[in-house]
Amino acid sequence: MKHSFHVPAVLALAFGAAALFAQDSPKKEPTSTEKLLSAIHEQCCTPKDGKCEGEQKKACDHVAATFKAGMTSCAAKCKKEGLKCDECAKVKDGGPCDMCREMIVKVLAPWLKTQASAKDATHTLTGKDGKKETSKCTLLAGPACKGCAEEMSDAVVTACKEANAPKK
Repeated sequence: MKHSFHVPAVLALAFGAAALFAQDSPKKEPTSTEKLLSAIHEQCCTPKDGKCEGEQKKACDHVAATFKAGMTSCAAKCKKEGLKCDECAKVKDGGPCDMCREMIVKVLAPWLKTQASAKDATHTLTGKDGKKETSKCTLLAGPACKGCAEEMSDAVVTACKEANAPKK
């Protein structure tokens, strides 16, 4: 069975990314998107007493903004590539299915850890004029990092393509 990422699920991620680092657990059953966001946060963050505060909360908020931008970019790329998942289409709340959620966490959690620990990281992006531009990574300490968002979305799209590739 071919399995890839579902575009509406990516859109749900984009709009639900702010919940990535939510500190209060909801009383209702979490949605599939909230489960994904929680799984990524659990693997990437080590909050004191179960709650991110102060500088750590600021860093988590910056990562959440970048994650949101990455998932928005991923949605556009998945749509362009025609990537979809039949199981995600069956999820009532529009989020990723269990299998896609596991894949996304498997791809993004280590990537986020590596990027967050990089010293003086930079990105080379192509500007609107076609020229290459180098920018400082703002994953932990600034607005949403465009370079990280693009790299993150590329990583998820690549994983989706590999999951959908015919087995030899």
